[in-house]
This record gives sequence, structure tokens and C-alpha cells, in this order.
Amino acid sequence: MKLSIMLSVGVCASVLAYNAYSLTCGAQPSCSSLGYTYSGSTSDCVNTPMKCPFNTSYFNCVKKADVFSMLRVNWYSSTSLTAKSTYTVPKPGIIIGQAQDIGNYGSFITINSKKIGSLSGTAKQRSLIYANVYTGDRVYIDAQDIKVYFLPYYGS
Repeated sequence: MKLSIMLSVGVCASVLAYNAYSLTCGAQPSCSSLGYTYSGSTSDCVNTPMKCPFNTSYFNCVKKADVFSMLRVNWYSSTSLTAKSTYTVPKPGIIIGQAQDIGNYGSFITINSKKIGSLSGTAKQRSLIYANVYTGDRVYIDAQDIKVYFLPYYGS
């Protein structure tokens, strides 16, 4: 009997001690360690800014000035694509170039089974190819005499 009372008292004491410990939390993380680093004007943001819960003068958002730099292509890291072979996109970027019609048939680019092209009906007509692509997209060009390149975005 005494043992069961002592065990019950010990369990209750440890539960109370645990609850008291959990109520007295340690230091809260800093806003910057959570990603809330911007303290400028919220009108600089493209999206709705997310404010730091500990200090609402710090927030996180995509700034209008950063949008263009995120879409800037890296011309130094271009990859030349070849006709009638599948290219798997390694990172976000664009496919850009030109291709010649295949004997009055047209020039086509297929991205992830979606065929896009030009049915010109005119031999040797050239078509412009431009597409935004993402990691893992599969690109196939059905044309001849192509000059098509993959250009990754900087920072991707």
C-alpha cells in the first residue's frame, strides 16, 4: 500500500514539474532566424507580406525589385538542343530559338506531351520557339535546321 502511494505521489510530482517546465519556455527565436528579414515598406512587396509574430516591423515577402532578377537568364550556361531528341530540363529557365519547316509539314516543339507548332505549309519557313520550362520538363523538337537553346535562370 505504501509503495503504491509513494509511486502515485512520485508520478504526480513529475507531471507537475514537467508542466511547470513547459510553461516557462526558453528564449524565442529571432525574426531573422525565421526568415523575416525585410523591414522596409510593405508597398515594395508583390505578394501579401508575412509579418514576424514576435516583431511586426520585420516581414518576409517577394520584393518588386527582385522579380526581374529572378527571371534573368544565364546566357553563359546555355545548352544547345538537337532535333528529334528528348531533352530533360535540369532547372528552371527558357527554351528559345528557331527551327525550319520540315518539307511543308511544320515545326513543332513538344513539352511534356503537349505539342505546339506551326503548320506553315511553306517549305523552308522558319518558326520562333520560346517556352518557359521547369525542372524535369521533357522537350522534343520535331523540325530541321534548328538553333534552339535552353537558358537557365540565374540562381536556379
